[in-house]
This record gives sequence, structure tokens and C-alpha cells, in this order.
Amino acid sequence: MPERRPVFRAVAKLLGLLVTGLLLSCSRNASPPRSVTSEKNSVFSKGSDEGLREGAESVPPVSSVSALDANRLADPSLSIKARLRMARQIGENGDPVLWREALAMVLPVNVREAILESIGSSGRPEASGFLRDYLGDAEQGMRRAAVRGLAATSQAEDAQFLGEWMSRPTLAIEESTEVALALGGSRAPNATAILMQAYPKADRSELVQCLILGLAQRPFNQTQGFFRQLLGDPATESERKKEALGALGQFDSVKEDFFLPYLQSADPDVRSGAYLGMGVLSEGNPGPRLLVSLRTESDPQARLSLLESLGAQSSGDPWAMSRIAQAETEPLNRIMAAKAVARSLDGRPSGDAAVQEFGRLWAPELARLAIEGSNTEGMQAVSALAVRKKSPEARNALARIAATAEDTKVKAAAQKILQGNPKSAH
Repeated sequence: MPERRPVFRAVAKLLGLLVTGLLLSCSRNASPPRSVTSEKNSVFSKGSDEGLREGAESVPPVSSVSALDANRLADPSLSIKARLRMARQIGENGDPVLWREALAMVLPVNVREAILESIGSSGRPEASGFLRDYLGDAEQGMRRAAVRGLAATSQAEDAQFLGEWMSRPTLAIEESTEVALALGGSRAPNATAILMQAYPKADRSELVQCLILGLAQRPFNQTQGFFRQLLGDPATESERKKEALGALGQFDSVKEDFFLPYLQSADPDVRSGAYLGMGVLSEGNPGPRLLVSLRTESDPQARLSLLESLGAQSSGDPWAMSRIAQAETEPLNRIMAAKAVARSLDGRPSGDAAVQEFGRLWAPELARLAIEGSNTEGMQAVSALAVRKKSPEARNALARIAATAEDTKVKAAAQKILQGNPKSAH
């Protein structure tokens, strides 16, 4: 079972592609922009996950509870990253006395949430009761941090408690979806069963979506039957099938072969989900198979999903991708296809003919499309150029965008990539 924090890094990565409403509706703090194929707004709320993931300046490890000092959390000379790191240490290595002392202090919200969430990893027998008390806290953020902490205890009793908590009809949707996601990343032995039991009873679409994502995080040998049944059931909505396939792709236990039957589906939403799932696989080489599908895919939305995935997985054939890109007439499709060309150049030397062709043809074309197009088109064009950000031609194109684009966000994205921060365009 993967660690929770890397799992949520994978979740954040998946947001850069499309799992339509799935990740965008689930209650996680995330900053990556929407997929170009999604028109839904994110309702993720502020949480402590991002802070917990951030690197911080060195904070000496502690060898005993007595070495922990809660007062340092309020030290204004320390950066927020350092204080978050200390908060984790207090949660993981402290005891109830220290936890209460730290949580009674006036601290930034994300620091208090980091303490509470990390208590779940302390291994102390008092952790469960301490965290359950905070499920009645006045602040929703603290209640949700307590949920994450309880899931992190890996105790079957806590997982069962959370499953019952999630089913309360008066529970806010942000908190019920938090439970679904937290159980997805839990090591509790009964977490999969609890999520499966909750799925048919869920009556809110946001919760259904997050239960799918939670189950996608579980070991695939425990959930394969569930997903095959969901995907094969004619009563399952097409959009739900798309979400499930897109979510499954990011987890290492799901292989390329699982998606192949769904590439042949008569339902374009199912094909889109399979394309997107393959687009975020971390193992295997799905790019060439996606390129085969691109030659015959005619549905506009499915084709855009396919192009998006080829922007993340190398097709291995930049010449074929370039011919396809040149035939695309819609600006956004043309941009996404050009990004797939750029991705197909991975590993090729600067003197390679296909690399030189990209610099001659596609770098200036992407600059033009970024400057003349909409915000979405501009941001995607900058993202495509970021794939080749080390090449002189791509940097010249980015400099042109930074100098002449009227859209301030597109201009800023190009500038940040030139300054060495390519994440700003994704």
C-alpha cells in the first residue's frame, strides 16, 4: 500500500489531466489548474496536505518527547515551512499533554491542522480518542484534519468508526468526501470493504465520485472485481465510468492491459476515460497504443482527451504526431497535438531531425497560438513549450509570449518557465 502523502501527490498530478468532476469535486486542497477538457470548478477547500508535502528548512530530528518544544511553533522568525515540519514532529512524536499544549496556542490554521493530522501516525494508544474528540470541533478544517489523522492510525476500529461517521445524513459533504479519500489512503485492513459498502448507499454525486477515487487508491487485487462490475454494468452512467478509468491510471497496481478493452468501447466517454487512465500510467509504454487510437478516434471530446494523454506519454513517433498535428484545424486540438509532438521527442539529441523540425515549425506556431488565442489556449501552448524548455527555439518562443501576450496569466506563465519554474504552466 503506498504512503498517504505520495498518494495525494499522485492525486494532485492527476488533476493536471482529466478525471472530470472526480478530483475536482472531492475535498482536497489542490492548486493545479483544470484540465482543458473540464469545465467544472474545483471545490477543494484549504487543508494542510500541501503544507505537509512542502520541503522545509532543516529541523533537527527529535529523540524524545522532552526534546519537543511547542512554543517554537509560535516563533515568528521561523518560516511557515519550518513550523509545519515541527508541527508534524509534535504530532508524530509527542504525547497528549504536548498535543493539547500546542493546539491551545494561537497558530496559523494549517499548522494546527498539521499537528492534528500527524497525531494519527504517532502510534500512541491515546491517539484515537484524542482525534475523535476533534470531530466535534467548531472549525471544519480541524474536523477534516482529525478524519485524516484517524485514517492514518491504520486501526480497523478507527476505519469502521469513520465509515459510520461518513454515512451520517447531517454530515457536510466536504467532511464525508474527506473520509472517502482518507480511507482510500489508509492502511487499515478493512478500509476497502468499508468503501465498497458505502458506494451503493451514497446518494450525493460528490461522495460517489470520491468513493471511486478512494477505491482507486486501494490495492487493485482487492478492487478489480468492483471496478470491472462498475465498468461493465449498463446501468452505470457513462460519466461515472469515465471517472473510474481516469482515476485508476495513476496507481501502480493497475497495468496498461487493463485499459485495452475499453479503448474499443462504443461509448466515447468510456474511451476518454481509458485514454486518460493510460495517460497517467507511471509504468509501461502506453504512448504507441494511444497513437494507434488517435488515427481512428473521431469523437471531438474523446479525441481531445487522447491528445492530452499523448502530451504526457511519448508516442515514440514524432513524425507521425507532427503530421497529425498539422492536420488539426481547431486551435486547442492543434496545441495539444503539438505538445504530443514535443513529448515524443523525449530522449532525442538536439541534432535529431525531428527535434530540429519541432524548433522550426512548432515552437513559433505555439507562440502565435498563445498570443492570439484564449486564456486556455495560451496556457496550454506555454505548457507545450515547457516540455522543450531547454531548447533555444522553445525559449525564444516563450520569450516572445512573455513580451507580447496580452493575457497577463499567459504572459506570467511564460516568464516563470523562462525563470526556471515550469510548474506554473501546468
